[in-house]
Amino acid sequence: MKRQALCIELLEDCVFSASAATEGGHASLDRIPGAALLGTAAGRRYDALDRRDAYTLFHSGKLRFSDATPWDGHAPGWPTPLCWHYEKQTDHKEKDQGATRLIAGNIINRLHDSGDEKRQFKQLRGGYIHADGRHTEPDHELRLKTAINPETGRAEEAQLFGYDALLRGQRFIAFVEADDDIDQTRFDDILDALNSEQLLGRSRSAEYGRCRVTPIDHAPPTPGESDGDITLWLLADLALADTFGQPKAEPAPEDFGLQGCEIDWSRTFLRTRRYSPWNAARQGYDSERLVVQAGGVITLTGTPNDPDALQRLHDHGAGLHREAGLGRLWVNPPLLATERPQFDKPVSSASESAPEKEVEKPVNDPLIQWLESRADIDWRETVETLVRQHLDMYKKAIDASRRFNGVTEDLAYGPSRAQWAEVGNIARNQTGKAIFDSLFSGDKARIKPKGEGWDIEIPAEKMDHAPQKLADWLKKILAFEIITSEIPDTHKNRAYALFIRSLADRIADAIETRGA
Repeated sequence: MKRQALCIELLEDCVFSASAATEGGHASLDRIPGAALLGTAAGRRYDALDRRDAYTLFHSGKLRFSDATPWDGHAPGWPTPLCWHYEKQTDHKEKDQGATRLIAGNIINRLHDSGDEKRQFKQLRGGYIHADGRHTEPDHELRLKTAINPETGRAEEAQLFGYDALLRGQRFIAFVEADDDIDQTRFDDILDALNSEQLLGRSRSAEYGRCRVTPIDHAPPTPGESDGDITLWLLADLALADTFGQPKAEPAPEDFGLQGCEIDWSRTFLRTRRYSPWNAARQGYDSERLVVQAGGVITLTGTPNDPDALQRLHDHGAGLHREAGLGRLWVNPPLLATERPQFDKPVSSASESAPEKEVEKPVNDPLIQWLESRADIDWRETVETLVRQHLDMYKKAIDASRRFNGVTEDLAYGPSRAQWAEVGNIARNQTGKAIFDSLFSGDKARIKPKGEGWDIEIPAEKMDHAPQKLADWLKKILAFEIITSEIPDTHKNRAYALFIRSLADRIADAIETRGA
């Protein structure tokens, strides 16, 4: 099986909604869902594949994008197992070298200890546990916003909303896995599509979602030894279906390929939730999912009929939607093998190769916030001015080309509405110079002199100069360095994406059939 670990660094705040509800308080996931990586890879490679290959890579579950969980530079964080409890009024966490760690002696694993009836236990929920006992909870913050009326420039009435976002500066780790029958070239191509700055999550057209994805060397967990029973620790949500294809919340041994075993419900700890994932490609919600939440622990007794079932279960997961990261689990994890957890020795601060840095949080000073908001508005105003200027230039160029080539106004001419819509979609899924390269560079460039519509001739301003192709003219006036010359360095990539997207959308809106 092929595997590659990816480090995802949040360069801007990112929004990953826990629910599709549009009313009530907004809550964000504390991880990056695998569906976000799946969608990004599909957005860049899907159109170039035939139907069979596209299904194999992005729908069959043979290629899997895991959820991204907190990464401290040494070990990933795993969802806190629901079998861990602590006695009420007892300290179960401590501060150590600036990190929060669990006190192993005060954590009770209810897989092995049924507990004294005279003591009151509380389930340990939320956050992520690392191999050295570090307990992390990703930083996030709710920001209130209001919609702006484009005609008046003032706030819309009754349009106040908020986004609960993961704060920039944090790092997460994800795994991309593929079965052996996936060609290595295909696998490398998918990794290449992710190895750059990406826009993930909601509100990517505004201020959210910019990340840097980098391949790293790190192996996923390996199955532990069995003491007679089988323990399954859910590292991601688990979606199950019955024989009629209906979702269910109660797992059975056959859901894991473990026929011959039985579930010990006295040592099984599960929670469920419902949500409807948003599909950006279809611009709509997928069917509602009922899932068993990550962190759940399932205990089975007996011996499976298939001796290879456990290894296959650990490698490939279980349930539905495995291509989007669901169904990943850890078979017989060592952390759950004892009555009290046994953590690795913490890495000393002197030997840390990548020390944990404090997440940058917004300054609460009103003056600082106002100045930052003004800086954000200034570069957006610059982009809007550039869009209006280039839209006017484009219309004049098309009109001049019509006259030069003798094409009347009633005939379709130049790139189509769909072609410009595709340009806008590229700017929605990429950022900075990567957009320019996708549009103009290489054999797969969207805008090229030999492409239909892009091959029309634009007359030169001077009579003694030869006309040039529309694609060449656009490549010159839309150069990244030219468009962003007056934009602050910290905003260049976002500004260029906003510029290309806005220009493409407005040109597409102005086109009737194939004329401009």
